Amino acid sequence: MQIDNGNTNPLNSQNLSQLFSIYTKEHIRLDLQRKMKRFHTEFYDVLIESRCSMPMYIRTIWLFTYSDMKTIVFPQSIFGVMTAYAASVLDQPTASHGALSWVLVRYPLALFWTWSNLLPFDIFNQLSEDAIEEDRINKPWRPLPSGIVDRERATTLMLRHYIFAIIVSSSIGGLHQSLFLVLLGTWYNAGGGADRSFVIRNLINAAGILSFASGAMEVALGTPLLVTETSAQWIGILASVIFTTIQTQDLYDTEGDACRGRKTMPLVIGDSPTRWWTAVIVLMFSILCPLFWSLGQLACVLPLVFGVIIAVRTLTRRTPEADRRTFQFYNVWMVSIYSLPLIRYLVLGSEKGV
Repeated sequence: MQIDNGNTNPLNSQNLSQLFSIYTKEHIRLDLQRKMKRFHTEFYDVLIESRCSMPMYIRTIWLFTYSDMKTIVFPQSIFGVMTAYAASVLDQPTASHGALSWVLVRYPLALFWTWSNLLPFDIFNQLSEDAIEEDRINKPWRPLPSGIVDRERATTLMLRHYIFAIIVSSSIGGLHQSLFLVLLGTWYNAGGGADRSFVIRNLINAAGILSFASGAMEVALGTPLLVTETSAQWIGILASVIFTTIQTQDLYDTEGDACRGRKTMPLVIGDSPTRWWTAVIVLMFSILCPLFWSLGQLACVLPLVFGVIIAVRTLTRRTPEADRRTFQFYNVWMVSIYSLPLIRYLVLGSEKGV
């Protein structure tokens, strides 16, 4: 009898490896099928639930951001588009978007980015018990004091929209600014940045507003911003403008800030000194900012007109209603300051005179 000494053992190492590989692949395939089936079920459940509550959801997120539409969303998105259009005077990359593209594509994208990053910040800002109690008096229509959502659901909504804002920013631009806004929002709302010192409060406000503005510019431009000398100088000037004048927003709510123990500028140094400081600084920057761009007297008219209006109103009209109206003029004044690079570009082209 001849004995076959060949490798006919079905349990040798090579066959075992093949069997293990087949088993592993089949196990992974079945596991993925189970997970995908569960994902589809959960997805459609959420979709059906969202569809039923979509009008309420839209209303809720709108009410969270309503107060800041005129102070953050529109001014900073307008800054983004105007400055992106005049990018060459800041030594930034230029974009070849057509006129319709700027209006119908780039501005809506900048507007959407600004609002997407503002929403979780605003929810965070309105989330504490003190904020809810204050809003019961001043803004009872907001989602938390009105009972549209509770704190637990608002927290979940905030976290989801922080993630959503980061995803949006990683897709269309402004990712660095978005991440920085998360840090600033945490410092401002949870780290005492809004309450303990008016210097820190103004500093965070300046950094936050410029993060919204530069992020909107990057989205409108469609390319990452560069760190250039002219850009750094202009951003530095804008930071100084905002840091020294943003207390305008605190003049009309000193009663609420006092109840919450906030150390805002009017409460620390007094109402009258704050008003005189603000009036003088606004007038000063109404002249200095056009000078930075070497613009003529005509370019100074708009910032100076609104600067005078703000100064006069700040010193002579001291009711909460009048101060709230003055803050609206302040935001228009800021847009006139934001427009100076665009005016420079339209008047003298890409040639810089700074």
